[in-house]
Amino acid sequence: MRPIDAGCTEKSAVYFYTASETAKQTFFYPLCVGHYFCTKEYLVQRNNYNSFLLIYIKKGEGFLEVDGKKINFRKEDVVLVDCYKPHIYGTTKDSEILWFHFAGSSSREYVNMIFHNSGPICSVSDLITFEKDLNRILLMISNGSAVNDALCSYYIVKILTDLVLCSSKTFKEDNTHSITADIISYINDNICEQLSLQTLADRAGLSPFYFTRLFKKETGYTPHEYIILSRTNIAKFYLKSTAYSIKEICFSSGFSSESSFCTTFRKMCGMTPSEYRENNNIS
Repeated sequence: MRPIDAGCTEKSAVYFYTASETAKQTFFYPLCVGHYFCTKEYLVQRNNYNSFLLIYIKKGEGFLEVDGKKINFRKEDVVLVDCYKPHIYGTTKDSEILWFHFAGSSSREYVNMIFHNSGPICSVSDLITFEKDLNRILLMISNGSAVNDALCSYYIVKILTDLVLCSSKTFKEDNTHSITADIISYINDNICEQLSLQTLADRAGLSPFYFTRLFKKETGYTPHEYIILSRTNIAKFYLKSTAYSIKEICFSSGFSSESSFCTTFRKMCGMTPSEYRENNNIS
């Protein structure tokens, strides 16, 4: 392990690796990997580093300057940098990042496909798996023992392939629609259960932050808003079509208490459940 870059705390770590000539000719391979805890003063400016750089923003935000353009990135973004050309990047608040420099015989082709589809700032659909794969590479290099070059190459290619797929417009639309449709179906089937954000995000294979952003983009509602709307609509159906008591309707619609049901219903509909029933001629 070598000294960390300026603008990083003592918790940060960087590890360098020298692949064999055979590995360089055959595989994708890392040059160095790191897990940085950055301050807002973290800044890197280079003319050339003869590699590509992948950065995963676990926490925080920052910017990338390349080709005369400045692009901002934030939590859960993936930043891809062509370090063969001049570049500047840094963080603008306290941040945590995972990163690795890599090269390989077809790495340019992979990177160009990603740049063509989404540019240097990317997102992935399954952050949990993506981060696990990053940590596997970091662990292999940081252990200091013999590195399995083929396995290391496998995880680099897997990560880049995920970025190629997720940067494809058709794949992104189909995948996000599928995720949202599955969650909506799950909510409808389990409307009387406790549907926490973490439970729904885990089912989608996403972090709560990214899942909420995706769900709202697809539906116009946050997961919590959608659940409340669904429970209210079920209650309205029962109020109009059955003679169930207010208490029975409350729990049949998935609300946790009669008082919260009445408060929420009044907020959503502008009247109490009893007033709604009266207005719809249900006795």
